[in-house]
Amino acid sequence: MQSSAFKLDDEQRSRIRDCLLKGGIALDRDAEQRLSSKIEFSIGTFIEAKTKAHDTPRQTHEALRQLWSLAHEEDCPVGQLRARLHRLPRKAVEYLDMRAERVLPRLFAGENAEHGFLAWAKDAPREKLVRATAAISAEGGQLVSRSRGGGKRSRARLEPLILGQARGKGGGELKGGRPRHQAPDELIMHLALDWNIVTETGPHPGRSDYRGFGDLVHSVFQWLKEPSAEQVLRRFWEAVEKGRSVPPKDSKPPP
Repeated sequence: MQSSAFKLDDEQRSRIRDCLLKGGIALDRDAEQRLSSKIEFSIGTFIEAKTKAHDTPRQTHEALRQLWSLAHEEDCPVGQLRARLHRLPRKAVEYLDMRAERVLPRLFAGENAEHGFLAWAKDAPREKLVRATAAISAEGGQLVSRSRGGGKRSRARLEPLILGQARGKGGGELKGGRPRHQAPDELIMHLALDWNIVTETGPHPGRSDYRGFGDLVHSVFQWLKEPSAEQVLRRFWEAVEKGRSVPPKDSKPPP
């Protein structure tokens, strides 16, 4: 069972009907509902996969590193800082909560992160938010330089120490997650299966939103605020041409 449920609203369901009509397909009410349910399941599966991909040590470290860098800018854009805080991977939020429990009372007497750092940050004044984020998003800093060959090294730069590691310092590689394109590529493959199973008609090739299936993909990516629908469609149709794409119908559990 998926843990990241997604529910289509009335406008989105209407959009799916428009995509079907654009593809010259008319379904009865039950079939439309079946297609909508399958699309909801495919989107939920994508959200869950993407969430897991962003919870790898490498993604967590990089998200915190970017947060640290932003908080240390000379004139920190606080709006961007607040937005970035709310897009952090779950493991990064847990790291901030752990650090805030110890550090926040030292920074500001009488204050704590009893309900988590994000709850504290929500109403924190600008100056306090920047100072706290700069201190809590890393355990300190280290000077790091890279070898340029011939015994030469690049100019040392300050890197945050996060999860016991500073970028470029060595001492072990942070493990990554799934390939960058895997989740969106699987999403479009599942949408193609949904379309094929319910309509009993294969989607027409194309990267634009001029055809029914292409319009559906562009719409779904827009709902999810995902970029590059055309690039994902290009990869999908290239895979179809090579005979590697649409998997057996039982490759994904039904909703």
